[in-house]
Amino acid sequence: MHVTRHTKRRRRVIWEEWSLTAKLLTIMMTLMLVVLSGTSAWVLENLRSSLIERTDAQLIQASEALAIQAAETVLAPSPLASSEDRSPTEDSLRQLLPGTYYVQFYDSEGSEVYSPVAPLDGNEPQLPVIDQQTVTTMQGAPFTTDGSQSQWRVRALRVENSQLLVAIAVPFDQDIDAVGERARNTVLGIGMLALALVAGVGYFAITNTFRPLHDIENTASKIAAGDLSQRVSTYPSNTELGRLSAALNTMLGHIEDSFDGRKQSEKRIRQFVSDASHELRTPLVTIRGYAELYRQGALTDPDQIGQAMGRMESEAKRMTVLVEDLVQLARLDERRPTEIGPVDMTRLVRDGAADALAQAPDRDISFIGLDGEDAQQTPMILGSEARLRQVIVNLAGNAVRHTTEGTEIEFAVGVVDVPHQQQAPQAPAEARRPEARKRGLPVPNFLRLPTSWGQKPPAEAPSPDAAASSQQDTPPSAQSAGPSPTGPHGTTASASVPSGDAPSQAIPTSGVTHSNPFVTGPLELGEDLSGFPYGRVRFELRDHGEGIAPDQVSRIFERFYRLDSSRGRDTGGSGLGLSIVKAIVDSHSGAISVHPTPGGGATFRVDMPVPGPDSVRRQASRATSQATPRKDIP
Repeated sequence: MHVTRHTKRRRRVIWEEWSLTAKLLTIMMTLMLVVLSGTSAWVLENLRSSLIERTDAQLIQASEALAIQAAETVLAPSPLASSEDRSPTEDSLRQLLPGTYYVQFYDSEGSEVYSPVAPLDGNEPQLPVIDQQTVTTMQGAPFTTDGSQSQWRVRALRVENSQLLVAIAVPFDQDIDAVGERARNTVLGIGMLALALVAGVGYFAITNTFRPLHDIENTASKIAAGDLSQRVSTYPSNTELGRLSAALNTMLGHIEDSFDGRKQSEKRIRQFVSDASHELRTPLVTIRGYAELYRQGALTDPDQIGQAMGRMESEAKRMTVLVEDLVQLARLDERRPTEIGPVDMTRLVRDGAADALAQAPDRDISFIGLDGEDAQQTPMILGSEARLRQVIVNLAGNAVRHTTEGTEIEFAVGVVDVPHQQQAPQAPAEARRPEARKRGLPVPNFLRLPTSWGQKPPAEAPSPDAAASSQQDTPPSAQSAGPSPTGPHGTTASASVPSGDAPSQAIPTSGVTHSNPFVTGPLELGEDLSGFPYGRVRFELRDHGEGIAPDQVSRIFERFYRLDSSRGRDTGGSGLGLSIVKAIVDSHSGAISVHPTPGGGATFRVDMPVPGPDSVRRQASRATSQATPRKDIP
């Protein structure tokens, strides 16, 4: 039992070691051999049966005529002749026999009447008892009997018009065997030729069929060696190889992209860790140096101690800013869930210009349209208002830090490439104070207040002129919009939505945002916004300072990259502000670029996609589902 299992296991191992070509060729040859063997056996057996049937037909035809002629010619004149007179009769009977026939006469009791007439000496059939009962039972049907040298076909019948019985036999196996031998040799030769032909054609067909698999094997070997750019040859898509090659090429593309992404990620991580450690090392060294000076007693004067504490506090704040920026970049890289909703870029840009004017009153800051005229209302976009506001704040802070006093800074916003049927309506021009109208910047009331940012001026009864001016400054849609959202520093930022029909691509302000205008989730705006098919809302921050050197433009959005000292004074930034801006814009399916400002300076251009109908419906559905109140459980 153990030997049998071991033998089977060994056979299975040997079979598994064969190549797929050898296995298929062996199976095909085995099936061909079985088919040829079965076909040859069937053909030879049918041939033998056919030859026997032909012999029987000849025997029946010859025996009928022979029996009658023998009885009339030989036996009728002397039926009771003695044995001495049999020679002439036998000679006469032999002359009547055709070829190799054997004849024996019997009486009704089965006794031989004459000696048999045998055409071949030494080869006689071994006949059974031939009597009347046998003849009646056989009914003249031929049967086979053995002989001394061969087999015979025998027919027993009664001679017509007499009491004699006759058995006529003829040898058949020698002729049939000779024909069968020739047929077997012919079939064997044809079978061997067919096997050889099938083996050759099969090997050629299998080898050519499996050649793509060998190509795939070679490609896989090259990929395993590290060449991820290799691809499998393509084949018709309606074939198995075509589908396999397409799937493999797609998989290889994903693998290559994954490896490239991993390499780039590792490179960025190494660079990030190196830059972060370098940036953190400088303030840490400063803090440690002052701490050691104080511990060693080198700082004894109160002014020196105050100066040291101030420097330590300044460096600690610098580290805080750096760490906060690093955390924000990490969160942007992770694409954590954030609030997504309709965003009015016109209002954000106007608020950013107002904030910049408050922080840098020595700059000439204006809020205009892309064409230099008054800014018009732009379509609503989808995104995170807090992050988009940070984009404007970072760019504005960057412009203020790297320009000198009196530099002109323009906050421009508009819409670009919107289809004609989706153009945003034009908002009516807002009334502005004479000193601000020339630059297009509406001057909020709080910018002229001597009080702090969050305080409100005492309520006074407005004069008729002031009331009229107030009505003129406020667009119709904003007059009944209810409380405005609170802007930075506790100020009120008006959306200034124009009257008239809303653009078809704008996010509706009813039905979706009545309870909660935002939904929480990953910031995925969909591939339908790729390439700005519905147009773009463009924000440009233009400064008229010294500009940016061309060799620095390509690296300006890199992390920890700082412009050279010719760009402006030392600002103490972390070098991550523009990197954060780019990460936020990229997460909104937008684009950011840097261009020289005509006449000198730098222009930062931000393009945000206008959402299409599918994005609007998807956002409205998500907002509605999250705004549905839950039923209280009793």
